[in-house]
Amino acid sequence: MKLFILISILSVIVFTVSAQSKIVIDDRSSIINEQVENLLEEKFQDKNLELTSSVDFKTKCDYYFATISQNNRGFVIKVEDCENTILGSLFAGSHLNEAGDQEKAVILFYNISDIIENPSYSDSYSKTYNETAEAVHPDSIESEHDSRYFFAPSALPLKKRELYYNSIYFLVHDIQYGVTDRLTIGMGTTIIGLPIYFTGKLSIPINENSHLAVGDLLMLGTYGTEFFGNLAFATYTYGNRNSNISIGGGYLYFDPGEFTQTTSSAVANISGIAKAGKYFYFLTENYITNFNDTEDAYRETPLPDGSFNFENAEFTMKRSVWYGLSGIRFVRKGNELVSWQFGITHILMVNSSIPAPYNGNGWQTYTDDQRARMIAFPTLSFTRKFKLR
Repeated sequence: MKLFILISILSVIVFTVSAQSKIVIDDRSSIINEQVENLLEEKFQDKNLELTSSVDFKTKCDYYFATISQNNRGFVIKVEDCENTILGSLFAGSHLNEAGDQEKAVILFYNISDIIENPSYSDSYSKTYNETAEAVHPDSIESEHDSRYFFAPSALPLKKRELYYNSIYFLVHDIQYGVTDRLTIGMGTTIIGLPIYFTGKLSIPINENSHLAVGDLLMLGTYGTEFFGNLAFATYTYGNRNSNISIGGGYLYFDPGEFTQTTSSAVANISGIAKAGKYFYFLTENYITNFNDTEDAYRETPLPDGSFNFENAEFTMKRSVWYGLSGIRFVRKGNELVSWQFGITHILMVNSSIPAPYNGNGWQTYTDDQRARMIAFPTLSFTRKFKLR
């Protein structure tokens, strides 16, 4: 009988430890920095809980899901289990952001631990909380791919020591690295190594659902080619990490070399993403720009003696371009760090009319008379995030 009781007790202990042995914290208030995270990891280890930033959905019931949000009253801590059951919610005060790292870690740890160890299963506070913040559950935790759309960046940053790989058609390869929780740097190139580009982005959180970012994209030629381009930009993102919209603008300078003229123009960007299911999102990114293009005209005029008078001239045309990518993002089941994007690339170019006198009077041009032209083709991209912690 004693042996049976001992086995039963051990079974309960093993089940309890293995049932929920990990915890994910969705920090919507940006209150957790690297030092606070390290302190929390140590404290949760003493409770036999592993603090992690990713979820294996195949074993999602191994996890607790904590949320830290900020509303007009202050900071709120909420914990749920894998069945979306709210274990409890606590108000953590209105000045948590002013506390030191050690104090933040202590407050967060003891509040989260208290909810886990003494679940109230009460929604009395949660109803008030949900009026100002979206409920979080395992199937809608924040996306791991929120810093980018197809290629365009959002104002949301990578976290420190996160590495993000993105490839379009497996012909263009791009990597981004979180230097800090706000600063991201990166580089990319094509499969032949021409050209190469470098990027930088500084993200500035405004509040829970508003972020601003400024950055730069520098393009350089390789193999001795005279190629140079630079795009300085700013982007504003509104929304959460699963569904948001970004509006940005920048100034592009482009010098493709000695055979083509240098151009410079303002560029606008509108991008967005919306979660449509457990593992997929709708997303789009669009660029709009206008620029002046110099074109050549020529004319052959017959002379009385039977010879010809050859004339050459240049004229300016205004071109407007809308370049966009729209499609679906599929997050890999069982590993949300991997995603595939499928969609359509669409390019619409609208040209101004050929100005007089080059639109007649015997003048010929190399310019297509078609005022508007649109082309579209399939798009495929692959992304993978690495957490170098």
